[in-house]
Amino acid sequence: MTRADSAANVGATRRLHIERLVAGGDGMARDADGRVVFVEGVIGDEHVDVEIVEAKRDFARARLVGVASSSPFRVQPPCRHVSDGCGGCNWQHLAASAQHDAKVEIVREAFARTGRLPEAEIRKGGSVGHDALRTTVRMAVTSEGRLGFRRAASHDVVNIESCLVMHPRLAELVAEVGVRGSGEVTLRCGDATDERGVWSHDKARLLGLPDDVVTGAAAVVHEEVAGVRLRVSMQSFFQASRHAAELLVDAVARAAEGALDGADGPVIDAYGGVGLFAATVVPVGVHTVVVESSESACEDAQVNLRGQTAKIVHARFEHWAPQQAGLVIADPARSGLGKPGVAVIAQTDAPRVVLVSCDAVAAARDSRLLVDAGYSLTNVEVLDVFPHTHHVEVVSTFERLPTKR
Repeated sequence: MTRADSAANVGATRRLHIERLVAGGDGMARDADGRVVFVEGVIGDEHVDVEIVEAKRDFARARLVGVASSSPFRVQPPCRHVSDGCGGCNWQHLAASAQHDAKVEIVREAFARTGRLPEAEIRKGGSVGHDALRTTVRMAVTSEGRLGFRRAASHDVVNIESCLVMHPRLAELVAEVGVRGSGEVTLRCGDATDERGVWSHDKARLLGLPDDVVTGAAAVVHEEVAGVRLRVSMQSFFQASRHAAELLVDAVARAAEGALDGADGPVIDAYGGVGLFAATVVPVGVHTVVVESSESACEDAQVNLRGQTAKIVHARFEHWAPQQAGLVIADPARSGLGKPGVAVIAQTDAPRVVLVSCDAVAAARDSRLLVDAGYSLTNVEVLDVFPHTHHVEVVSTFERLPTKR
């Protein structure tokens, strides 16, 4: 296809058969020439009418115009702001009962295609359920001086009067406060503690905040996970909800079982954040090294790991000087470990590695790299902690293969 041919396809309408959902949440179809077309808002095995909005040599993107033959799992989005264009929850058209299974299949395909690990055991893990509400949200300022969410694939902001996935203590703030200025604002609350905080990333000034709300990047909210009280600064990363954190802690603890005694060396908590796994999974008395690049998260971890045998290292994990370890727990950003991160893990010679991934393709790519570095993939568990979205958490377990002599 020439560039002119590609451009000519933009605006064209097609009826396509959606083969399956893919990483990123879109449906995948093929046009008459066999070119892959990605479509938002669809479900596998549907026949849909679409308009091409972007056309490249090897793929195209299309906008859903109509559904000619719908999936039995298609439902009316339960949140009315979807029709307003809110881009926060891109799977509300998919029945809640089908979302977790769809995520498992996306992960299975990623491991087979990207990771070249078709024999990997992909298991359906736990789900927070669709009543688990987010305790951290990042919002933007509308033209009317209110808080809202970005329109899908746009910088425009949609005014929000209610939110299906937001904790009610945060929803109260959205309904009560006004904003002067523009930019983005993070809201956070502690589900167990009822504490609330806000952080304006830009020059936006929030008006009418209740007296209990702490403000600023350094403000602190506490949460309780697996019976452990954790300090979380507004600037530090934390899981989207307490339920999500509990589910991840449980999955990591099971994956690490038998490797937490410190006999083969310390536990390395890579990309350790505020010390979530070090504080909840690693037994008291077992030496832990938390490696984290965020200064605020390191300060939180220092508080959260008092009373434990832990060292906090403020550094990018890829730049950290590796040491012998008995276990590595790694929870990198969405882009994954990549070759640099895997190289550092391999140098620890840890007998076991537990990898937490928030992207299916990154999980598969990192798994391939770890296998190539001398590890055996023993288990992959797919968790559903982001209801009504395509986002997924994957907990993968690896064992070090014996070195040939």
